[in-house]
Amino acid sequence: MSLPNKSTLFKNIQRSIDSRGEILSIVDQSVCNVSLITCSAGSIRSNHYHHSDFHFMYVLEGEIDYFFKDLSSEKIYYLKIMRGENIFTPCNEIHATYFPIKTQLIVSSKYPRDQETYEKDTVRVPLITTENISKMLQKYAHKE
Repeated sequence: MSLPNKSTLFKNIQRSIDSRGEILSIVDQSVCNVSLITCSAGSIRSNHYHHSDFHFMYVLEGEIDYFFKDLSSEKIYYLKIMRGENIFTPCNEIHATYFPIKTQLIVSSKYPRDQETYEKDTVRVPLITTENISKMLQKYAHKE
Protein backbone atom coordinates (compact mmCIF):
# COMPACT_ATOMS: atom_id res chain seq x y z
CA MET A 1 0.00 0.00 0.00
CA SER A 2 1.40 3.40 -0.90
CA LEU A 3 1.31 6.10 1.74
CA PRO A 4 -0.51 9.42 1.17
CA ASN A 5 1.32 12.69 0.56
CA LYS A 6 -0.97 14.65 2.93
CA SER A 7 -1.73 14.18 6.63
CA THR A 8 -4.52 11.63 6.82
CA LEU A 9 -6.52 9.86 9.49
CA PHE A 10 -5.65 6.19 9.07
CA LYS A 11 -8.18 3.45 9.72
CA ASN A 12 -7.00 0.90 12.25
CA ILE A 13 -7.37 -2.70 11.09
CA GLN A 14 -9.47 -4.96 13.32
CA ARG A 15 -7.62 -8.27 13.01
CA SER A 16 -9.68 -10.38 15.40
CA ILE A 17 -12.06 -10.32 18.34
CA ASP A 18 -12.83 -13.37 20.44
CA SER A 19 -13.24 -14.40 24.07
CA ARG A 20 -9.54 -13.69 24.73
CA GLY A 21 -9.83 -10.06 23.59
CA GLU A 22 -8.97 -8.33 20.35
CA ILE A 23 -6.10 -7.52 18.00
CA LEU A 24 -6.11 -4.07 16.40
CA SER A 25 -3.34 -3.21 13.93
CA ILE A 26 -2.50 0.49 14.13
CA VAL A 27 0.52 0.45 11.76
CA ASP A 28 0.86 -1.97 8.90
CA GLN A 29 4.02 -0.45 7.37
CA SER A 30 7.75 -0.95 7.86
CA VAL A 31 9.05 1.37 10.59
CA CYS A 32 12.34 1.66 12.49
CA ASN A 33 11.07 3.20 15.71
CA VAL A 34 8.04 3.01 17.95
CA SER A 35 7.90 5.53 20.81
CA LEU A 36 5.48 6.10 23.66
CA ILE A 37 5.14 9.87 24.14
CA THR A 38 3.31 11.59 26.99
CA CYS A 39 2.28 15.21 26.46
CA SER A 40 1.29 17.55 29.27
CA ALA A 41 -1.95 19.53 29.07
CA GLY A 42 -1.36 22.79 27.21
CA SER A 43 1.85 21.61 25.54
CA ILE A 44 2.88 22.15 21.92
CA ARG A 45 5.00 19.70 19.94
CA SER A 46 6.17 19.20 16.37
CA ASN A 47 6.31 22.58 14.58
CA HIS A 48 8.48 21.06 11.90
CA TYR A 49 8.63 18.95 8.79
CA HIS A 50 10.83 16.05 7.75
CA HIS A 51 12.80 15.79 4.53
CA SER A 52 12.03 12.07 4.12
CA ASP A 53 10.78 10.63 7.43
CA PHE A 54 7.11 9.90 8.11
CA HIS A 55 5.22 8.89 11.21
CA PHE A 56 1.95 7.55 12.51
CA MET A 57 0.57 8.96 15.77
CA TYR A 58 -1.96 6.76 17.57
CA VAL A 59 -3.75 8.41 20.50
CA LEU A 60 -3.90 6.07 23.50
CA GLU A 61 -5.52 8.67 25.75
CA GLY A 62 -6.28 12.36 25.40
CA GLU A 63 -6.61 14.33 22.17
CA ILE A 64 -4.64 16.41 19.67
CA ASP A 65 -5.36 19.66 17.89
CA TYR A 66 -3.39 18.92 14.72
CA PHE A 67 -2.37 21.67 12.29
CA PHE A 68 -0.62 21.04 8.98
CA LYS A 69 0.27 22.71 5.70
CA ASP A 70 2.04 21.97 2.47
CA LEU A 71 5.50 23.50 2.11
CA SER A 72 4.47 25.37 -1.04
CA SER A 73 1.19 26.78 0.30
CA GLU A 74 0.00 29.19 2.97
CA LYS A 75 -3.26 27.27 3.49
CA ILE A 76 -3.40 25.68 6.94
CA TYR A 77 -5.49 22.57 7.64
CA TYR A 78 -6.78 21.37 10.99
CA LEU A 79 -7.85 17.99 12.37
CA LYS A 80 -9.08 17.05 15.83
CA ILE A 81 -7.52 13.67 16.67
CA MET A 82 -9.28 11.75 19.44
CA ARG A 83 -8.49 8.70 21.56
CA GLY A 84 -8.22 5.58 19.38
CA GLU A 85 -7.51 7.56 16.19
CA ASN A 86 -4.35 7.37 14.14
CA ILE A 87 -2.90 10.24 12.07
CA PHE A 88 -0.32 9.69 9.35
CA THR A 89 2.16 12.53 8.75
CA PRO A 90 4.10 12.39 5.45
CA CYS A 91 7.46 13.95 4.68
CA ASN A 92 7.67 17.54 3.43
CA GLU A 93 4.54 18.69 5.24
CA ILE A 94 4.71 21.15 8.13
CA HIS A 95 2.83 19.81 11.12
CA ALA A 96 2.23 21.03 14.65
CA THR A 97 0.38 19.52 17.59
CA TYR A 98 -1.36 21.09 20.56
CA PHE A 99 -2.48 18.97 23.51
CA PRO A 100 -5.39 20.59 25.39
CA ILE A 101 -5.36 17.75 27.94
CA LYS A 102 -2.74 15.23 29.05
CA THR A 103 -2.27 12.92 26.08
CA GLN A 104 -0.37 9.70 25.50
CA LEU A 105 0.64 8.64 21.97
CA ILE A 106 2.29 5.73 20.26
CA VAL A 107 4.41 7.21 17.46
CA SER A 108 5.78 4.90 14.75
CA SER A 109 8.44 6.42 12.50
CA LYS A 110 10.16 5.43 9.28
CA TYR A 111 13.61 6.24 10.70
CA PRO A 112 15.31 5.55 14.04
CA ARG A 113 14.63 8.17 16.72
CA ASP A 114 18.22 8.81 17.81
CA GLN A 115 18.96 12.55 18.04
CA GLU A 116 21.46 12.67 15.16
CA THR A 117 19.17 10.94 12.63
CA TYR A 118 16.16 12.95 13.79
CA GLU A 119 17.88 16.37 13.62
CA LYS A 120 19.42 15.67 10.22
CA ASP A 121 15.96 15.07 8.71
CA THR A 122 13.97 17.73 10.61
CA VAL A 123 13.38 21.40 9.75
CA ARG A 124 11.79 23.52 12.49
CA VAL A 125 8.94 25.89 11.54
CA PRO A 126 6.95 27.79 14.21
CA LEU A 127 3.44 27.11 12.90
CA ILE A 128 1.78 27.30 16.33
CA THR A 129 3.14 28.96 19.45
CA THR A 130 1.94 29.73 22.96
CA GLU A 131 1.29 33.27 21.68
CA ASN A 132 -0.93 32.26 18.73
CA ILE A 133 -2.58 28.98 19.78
CA SER A 134 -5.83 30.60 20.97
CA LYS A 135 -6.24 32.48 17.66
CA MET A 136 -5.32 29.38 15.65
CA LEU A 137 -7.94 27.30 17.46
CA GLN A 138 -10.57 30.02 16.98
CA LYS A 139 -9.78 30.31 13.29
CA TYR A 140 -9.45 26.62 12.36
CA ALA A 141 -11.04 24.36 14.99
CA HIS A 142 -14.58 25.71 14.62
CA LYS A 143 -14.66 24.77 10.90
CA GLU A 144 -15.09 21.04 11.54
